[in-house]
Amino acid sequence: MLATHMPRARPRRRTLAPLVLALLCAAVACSGGGSKRLQGTWKGLRAEGVPTTAISAANAFATSMQIDIKGDAITVQTPKDRQAGHYKVVKEDKGSVVITTDKDGPSQPQTFTFVDDKTMRWAVLDGQAIVFARQ
Repeated sequence: MLATHMPRARPRRRTLAPLVLALLCAAVACSGGGSKRLQGTWKGLRAEGVPTTAISAANAFATSMQIDIKGDAITVQTPKDRQAGHYKVVKEDKGSVVITTDKDGPSQPQTFTFVDDKTMRWAVLDGQAIVFARQ
């Protein structure tokens, strides 16, 4: 004779995985993105790698610069210009952060090298950089 009863379905286990995933996503979204090491206000100190004939002008320009970074928002200020946008971290390691901005696009990565926690070097051209101090 055939059995007339259906096998009992196992009760579904409720897992915490969806809840944990949702919380992680919310935490990442609320963190604002960006690199923790770049966060804050950075004031230009000096130019490096500039020909001696242009060092005075380059240093004057460098010391007038300020970079403000909050989350994934970046603002670069000079006496004549102010540019603001968002950035994405392309690569980050112990000594540097490489980013791209929504204004310049992925074909123009920007490299920031850290001398220490309060000093960074922005490679602006081949062999030339501006050194910044965290404020």
